[in-house]
Order: sequence, then structure tokens, then C-alpha cells
Amino acid sequence: MRWRLLALVVASLGSLARVAAAQNAPRPYAEFRGDVIAGSGTATQAGAGLVVPLDVYVRLGLDAALGSTWRDGETRGSGRIDGIARFLLDPFREVPIGLSLGGGVSVPYTMGNEHVRPYLTAVIDVEGRMHGAITPAIELGLGGGTRVGLVLRASPARWR
Repeated sequence: MRWRLLALVVASLGSLARVAAAQNAPRPYAEFRGDVIAGSGTATQAGAGLVVPLDVYVRLGLDAALGSTWRDGETRGSGRIDGIARFLLDPFREVPIGLSLGGGVSVPYTMGNEHVRPYLTAVIDVEGRMHGAITPAIELGLGGGTRVGLVLRASPARWR
């Protein structure tokens, strides 16, 4: 009987520890972005998405963007969907500027284009100081062309 009671107490304490850890973990947050992608054409796009913390050091960004692409003297509507995981070197904001490295998949679409194909994407992300509830970042990368983006994240004050 004592072993059962001891096992019940240990299991209860383990459950409480998991709940407490989950409450301290970062929650998903929004990001808003503007990007220029120069490849076989030049695209400017604005988008929004969700950043899901997978771990203390890893964030998964799921974004959708719409805009225009200039190619061969024509302008067409375009868009894309991205799934990019980033590894943060400073997830706790211990220094003013944060660096992260990431990679994933980008699926661009240009109106009138019959061939939609995904691109592997690699990014370097530099986050600045938090201003109010927003953290600005500059993202440089490759994926469907050379990418430069301005990103505004609504991350919690304690986490990047």
C-alpha cells in the first residue's frame, strides 16, 4: 500500500512539474513582414504568419505573403507560402541583438504561371531591440532568388 501511495505522489509531482514547465514555455506569436525577392524576376510582397516555438532554441515560422512580380517587362500578382525553422543563438534576450540561422521551404506562385515548384530556403535573421510589444528583424536569405525582408514580431518580452 505504501508503494502505491509513493508512486501516486511521484506521478503527481511529475505532472505538476510538466504543467509548470509548459506555463513558462514561449507561446506562438504573430509576425508581419515585407520582402523583396530577386531571382528570375523581382517580387515585392507583404505577409503575415505565426511563429511556433518548437523548443527553447527553435522557432517554426509559417507565413503567407501577397504582392507583385516584375518579369520580362510585365507585372503580375504573386504570392508565396513559407515554412522556415530558425535556430536562435540568444533565445532569452541576454544581448540586445539576436542572431538566428534557418532553413525550410518556400512555395511561390505567380499568376499565369502553370508551374508551381517549391524552393529550399536558407535564411540569416538579425533581431533588434524590442520596441513596445514588437521586435524588428532583418532577414537575408536564398530561396527562389535572393531575399531581403523586414520582419516585425510580437514575441514575448522574455523570449525571442
